[in-house]
This record gives sequence, structure tokens and C-alpha cells, in this order.
Amino acid sequence: MKKLVTLVCMLAVMLVNIEQLLAQDPNFHIYLSFGQSNMEGNAPIESQDTVNASDRFKVLQAVDCPELNREKGNWYTAVPPLCRCKTGLTLTYYFGRTLVEKLPDSITVGVINVAVGGCKIELFDKDIYKEYVKTAPDWMLNMINEYDGNPYGRLVEMAKLAQKDGVIKGILLHQGESNTGDTLWPKKVKKVYNNLLKDLGLNASKTPLLAGEMVHVNQGGICSSMNKIVATLPETIRNAYIVSSNGVPDAKDNLHFNAEGYRILGRRYAIKLMNVLREQANNPLGIRYAPKGFDTESQKIAKGRIDSILYNSKTVGVQRKALIYTPPGFTQSKRYPVLYLLHGIGGDEKEWYKNGAPAVILNNLYAEGKLEPMIVVMPNGRAMKNDRAEGNIFAEDKVAAFATFEKDLLNDLIPFVEKKFKVYKDKEHRAIAGLSMGGGQTLNFGLGNLDTFSWVGAFSSAPNTKIPEELLPNPEKAKELEVLWISCGDADGLMPFSKRTSDYLSKHDVPHIFYVEPGGHDFEVWKNDLYMFSQLLFKPVNESLLNKYSVLGLPASTNIRNAPYPQILPDKRVIFKTKAPDAKQLQIDLGKKYDMVKDDEGFWTVTTDSITEGFHYYSLIIDGLAVADPASESFYGMGRMASGIEIPFKGDDYYSLKNVPHGDIRINQYYSEASRSWREIYVYTPPGYDGSTEKYPVLYLLHGGGEDQRGWANQGKTNLILDNLIAENQANPMIIVMLDGNVSSGGLSGFNENSLKAFESELKQAAIPFVENKYRVKTDAESRALAGLSMGGLQTLYAGIQNTDMFSYLGVFSSGWFANNDELSGPQYAFMKEHTEKINDNLDRFFISMGGEEDIAYQNCQVMMEKFDEMGVEYEYSEYPGGHAWPVWRHDLYKFAQLLFK
Repeated sequence: MKKLVTLVCMLAVMLVNIEQLLAQDPNFHIYLSFGQSNMEGNAPIESQDTVNASDRFKVLQAVDCPELNREKGNWYTAVPPLCRCKTGLTLTYYFGRTLVEKLPDSITVGVINVAVGGCKIELFDKDIYKEYVKTAPDWMLNMINEYDGNPYGRLVEMAKLAQKDGVIKGILLHQGESNTGDTLWPKKVKKVYNNLLKDLGLNASKTPLLAGEMVHVNQGGICSSMNKIVATLPETIRNAYIVSSNGVPDAKDNLHFNAEGYRILGRRYAIKLMNVLREQANNPLGIRYAPKGFDTESQKIAKGRIDSILYNSKTVGVQRKALIYTPPGFTQSKRYPVLYLLHGIGGDEKEWYKNGAPAVILNNLYAEGKLEPMIVVMPNGRAMKNDRAEGNIFAEDKVAAFATFEKDLLNDLIPFVEKKFKVYKDKEHRAIAGLSMGGGQTLNFGLGNLDTFSWVGAFSSAPNTKIPEELLPNPEKAKELEVLWISCGDADGLMPFSKRTSDYLSKHDVPHIFYVEPGGHDFEVWKNDLYMFSQLLFKPVNESLLNKYSVLGLPASTNIRNAPYPQILPDKRVIFKTKAPDAKQLQIDLGKKYDMVKDDEGFWTVTTDSITEGFHYYSLIIDGLAVADPASESFYGMGRMASGIEIPFKGDDYYSLKNVPHGDIRINQYYSEASRSWREIYVYTPPGYDGSTEKYPVLYLLHGGGEDQRGWANQGKTNLILDNLIAENQANPMIIVMLDGNVSSGGLSGFNENSLKAFESELKQAAIPFVENKYRVKTDAESRALAGLSMGGLQTLYAGIQNTDMFSYLGVFSSGWFANNDELSGPQYAFMKEHTEKINDNLDRFFISMGGEEDIAYQNCQVMMEKFDEMGVEYEYSEYPGGHAWPVWRHDLYKFAQLLFK
């Protein structure tokens, strides 16, 4: 009977918990904010702070305020004051306002603000707050008493109420003025943070703590020295982030911010939070770089041991030395996996020991429970009788000895280790890693012996690394590896060797980590590599996380010369960094707007979501003004010069620069009698044009709205697409004429019949005659094609369909007659209906393509094709996902060019 009662009670508790979970709204995001006077709000509330209140922004009242008609424990639309009844404007208010402005309409934001002016952090320590309160002055006691003498307790009480309605997403802190100079402040904050996590059942990895700086030294802040201590908080709390006060205006006392300062600081908290959450969503690993002290010896932990070993090398004909690390608690009664760790060209078996602190790094990782017990063997990778790193280390025989070491490793060293020590003897329990020359050996030996190693880690691989096709002639086999790690410092001149290997692996879908980190060719980089790589060894690996590791990305190919940013990460997120010390707000507009965060040096940074393949326009928005980013090449698009960024992807080799014969792009000016103006065209001539006498067919290729004749040459990579197709015999050699389709004032021609007629006249009366007079081209309809994207697609539909006696091939990319504009579209359909038979007879190919349902012209095109079907107009249709963008149009040209003149 007792068991039954117990079971009933357990079920009752479970039902209550389920009821509470069901009551939570996951779209109600709640934030706790606490601290002292700058958090409670010390500036007067102005009229702009009380208007346009959103019912998506709520405050949970922490004290009774009859004069405000608010009761403790109830939610209200957030209007300041948000702390106690008579406090001022708080940064928390503009934190919440900014979030609801930027988050989807489905998200509601709630805040709980508990703060006490003048208090130390000790007031929020639930174990010692009573002692602190005993020493508090009367003016502070009055504020503390509004929380029944326990501000921390009130914060937790309100937070538990809030958890019935929504989900706590983060914690805001602004406190430290009263602890200025207290170097223990970070540890004290950590205790409060940990107590909140425990008391509220929160997960540390999912609950960021945002801490703001005191009034900055640049504003004359009297507590600005505390900012150096605040800056160390992330070293104590992994999920803590600092919000800069640099440039935030303050009050006359140089202690508090003024009203505008709270508005700015609140927005910074919100932007910091959104960037942190985006980063965490894209990086579920948590730490991606070794923390401070990872290579510092600790006296309080168990330690492994490093010893020397001697083994007989039949390969070299002598006994050879190696170092061996055995982990803490090593015993011969247990089997261990083995990592073979290789040095660089100027080192020997002691190089890691002298410079890389491997025992210290591994011991610390064991103490933290992050490492599988393993033996680490550090051999001499120079397999020759005199294997010392002396004399000319680049001498031919010494360099050759590094290649000879493969036989020594496989035939002598590994058998010795497996006989001398109790270790596993299968490939699943063998790893190989190395730095520089040893990194090249690692790739050469590891990928060359996939039946011997399952874990391969190449750090800053040197020029001895084989070219990818020799390194891995059968890429499919490498997919059997457990982990393939390739890393390099961003300032390392050997980066090209790592990148070319990673590019080859990506092209062949071989899972691997390409880890780019800050630094050059030195042990600061390699120690971090050992720290990161060793944690992956001999345990299950989540393949979906492999492209989440990189700390930095590589500069985009569209960057101006030597510009380090923007950087593209392996998962196609982009890091932007711009210096603008006097700006108040910076954003990147790349499909969507990303708020950038400013540091004390005036640098603004942000990491975007993953960006789709190919070329994209983007803008840098400085205080509301959209401009071209000076770090990137600019392109004429969007009706102005705009920045562009190229996102590499698997399959982009059809427009990559290859070792094939290349044609030319020529720029010509001509006077047009049709438009009574000088005009410019870009002309692609195929490889061998100048050396031949033959005549070529012509494709007249049109850009979209807001672009001009430069679009297909620069953004479209027309020359590279055709060079590669012609070299592969997939397209006939042809001339491509890239016209300026802007033939009327305003630059947005093509959207009314007059503009379309003007373009038709320009094409027939000026452009084609000029081309046929200047270039060796065929002049029959079978040798002419017309194609265009978006606006150029409409021009193709008009001029091409009206003149099928001149063109046998039409290509319409991301375009279609307007479904809601019968005045324009109706006459076109009427013409086509009357001339359907002629159109079908004259056109060899009528190619229509779209960028999928996300293409802004998609619906117009679907309606148009239904009309074509009703009339019996023959066409072929293609889709390539990507929307209304250059990646789609490049692919359209790639497909269309293969259909022409055959």
C-alpha cells in the first residue's frame, strides 16, 4: 500500500511539472537584470521614453507601486520606471525595446529588474548578504527594505513566477562602481551567477551573462579603472560577455550615464545578446580556443610522465630515440590508444617537450575530464643515422629523411611501441599529428596509410605536403577516418598548403575540420592545436559539428588587396570587422541586417548566419547611411556602387580560374544613332579569336535592373564560364556581347513598352550593326542568341519574340511578364498568340529558368508559362535554387551556353 501511495504522489508531482511546462510559452523570452544605480536607472525619464510602448515588451513588477497601478508579481507593458517606483530611466528599458524591434513579431520579451543604488556585489550573495546589510547606510537600507531586505531573494522569487509564463534566456548585470579595485569581483559575480543557475534550474551554456562597463575613461569616468577587472569576467565565467561603454555619454558626476547614455548602452546590451545567441546557435561546441592557463602547470592535479625510449630501426640501421608520454594513473594492466606526435623541420624528438608543453596541456585536460587516456609518442621524424637538427637542416639528404621516416614509423616504431606497451593494435586506436614539416608528414603518412590511422591532425602543414591528387587519389577511402583535422594560423605564410588540401577534401565531400586560428607559424598556434585536437581523439565524433570549429575564417576573394576582413568561415558564416571609432551604429546588410558591436579600439564586428553560395551584394550601414565597404571590391548593382562578397561552395569550379585557354573581355565605345548617345559594351571573344579567320556566332547578353554592361563581366564571370565550357567541349566557341540595357533616363528601363521599344531600337539599329562591323561574326538568325536576367529577361521577351527572324535562341532568366499589369503584358500575349506557329518554327531553343520559389519573379513566370501552354508556345524550363541572385544567373548562363548554336 505504501508503494502505491508513493507512486500516486510521484505521478501527481509529474503531472504538476508537465502542467507547468505546458504553461510556458517558448516565445516569451525573459531576462533578469540586477546591479546598482546604473541598472536601476539614474537619469530622468523623458517623453521619448514613454511613447510607442509595445505590448510585446513586458516588465514583471518586483515591488508594489500603487501610484503606478502596478502590483508585485504581475506583468505590465514595459514603460519606465522598470525598477522601483521612483527610479529613473534604466538601460534595461532600451535593451528590451531594441529586442522587440529586431526579433520576429512572434517573440515577446519580458524583464525583471532588481537593483540597489550604491551597493556592492556582496548584497546579491545569498550566503553573506545579511552581514553586508548590517553595514549599509540608512539611505541604502530604505531601498533594500523594498525587497524585504533581500534583493537576491526577490529576484529569484520573481524569476520563478516568470518561469511559469516563459523561458529565461539571459542575465544582465551592471554593477562594479562600489567594488572598484576589487580583483576578487569576478569570482564574487560567478558565485551569484552560479546561485541563480542552481536556484532557477538554468543551464550555464544556454544562459549568457552580459556585464556592462563603468563610465569609460574617455568620458572621464571616476570608476573607469574597474573596467580592467570587468574585462576579466569571461575568464571566470565562460558564458559571460562584456558590453563596452566607450563613447556612451555620461552625467555630470562622471559616475552615472545620462538618458541618452542609457539608451545607447541598452541597445548595446541587446545587440551583444543577439550576436551571442547567433554565435551560440552556430557554434554548439562552446569553446573553440584554448582558455588562459591551459598550458600552465597546476600542482593540485595528477600528472602523467614523459620518458625516453630506444628502438631498433631496420629502416635506418641504428637505434633511434623517441619520447613517450604516459597518462596519469597509467598501468600496464590496461590497454591504451596511441597518438604519434611529430615535430617540425628544425626540431627533433624533444621539440614538443621543450616548446609545446604537451604533458602540461594533457594533464590539465585529464584533470577536467576532457580527454580519453592515451599514450603519446614523440619520435624523431628525420630518419637518418645522424638525425640531429644541426648544420643545414634544409640539405637534400635531411629533407629526404623526413620522407624515409614513413617506413621507420610503420615498420619499426609502431611495432616496437605495440610490443613494449599494452596498447591497442587497430587503426581505430591510432592517431597521428604534427606541426609544420611534421604536419606535412602527418597528411602524407596518415592519408597514405588509411588502414593504419583513423585520426589525423595536421598543424600548419609545410611544403612537403603532397599535392591533393597525389595525397588522396581515392577520396572516398578517406571518409573512413574518424577525424581529419587541418589547421593553420591566419598569419602563417604556409596557409595555401592547408587551404588547397581542405578545398580538395570539400570538393570530394570528405568530412574534415579546417581550423583557422589567430597567429603565425609558432608554438602559440600549435599548443592550441594540440589542446583542441586531442579532445576529439578516441571517442565518438558528431560529424555535423566539424565545420563549427574554426575561430577565424579566410579573407573573401572579393576583398581588396591584403584586407583581412570580411572573412568566410568553413560553415559559410561571414565575419565583418570595420574601424569607425566615431560612429554610433554600424550594420551589415547582407540579405538581412546584422548589428555590429564596437570595441574599445573603435572596431565594429559581427558574425552573420551562414550565407548561400556565390556572389552577393551587401552594404555597410553607418548611422543609417548605406555605403560600400572599403574592405571589399565594389560593383555596380542596386542602382549604385555596392560591395560584393563571393561565398565559395562545392561545385563552383565551373566558373573558377583554371589552367585552360582563355578568351578576352574587350571594352568598346560606340555612338548610337538610335539613342543619340555614346554607349559602351563589353565583348567576350573566345580563346584563339585573334589567331583565326573564322566567323563566330553571337550571344547578346543582358543585365538586370540597377546594373549595367559590367554586370555579366564582373559579377557574372561570363569569361570564366565560357573558357571552361569551351575547354571541356561542352559549348561551341562564341562571342558574347554584354550590352547596357539602360536606354532611358532614371536607369530603370524595361518596365514599360516605351522603354522596351527603345531597347529594341538600340539593339537592332546600333548594337548589332556595330558588333557585326567590328567583329568576325556570323549574321544569320541561326547564329544569334539573346538572353537576359530580370529586367534583361523582359527585354529578351520583347525584342526576342518580336524578332524571331533575327534570333534563334532566347534565354529568359528570373523574369516573366507581369501577372498584375495587363496593360503591358496583354499586348505581348496577344502578339504571341497570333504568331505562335512562327515563334515555334523560328526558335531552336526558348529557355526559361528561375531561382526557385524564393525568386521574386517566380509567380510572374509561372503565370506566364501557363499562358504559353494555353497558346502552344514551345519552351523548356529549368530551376536552380537561390532566389533572385547572381549564383542563379551564373548557373543559368552555364546551362544555356551549352544549348547554343548546335
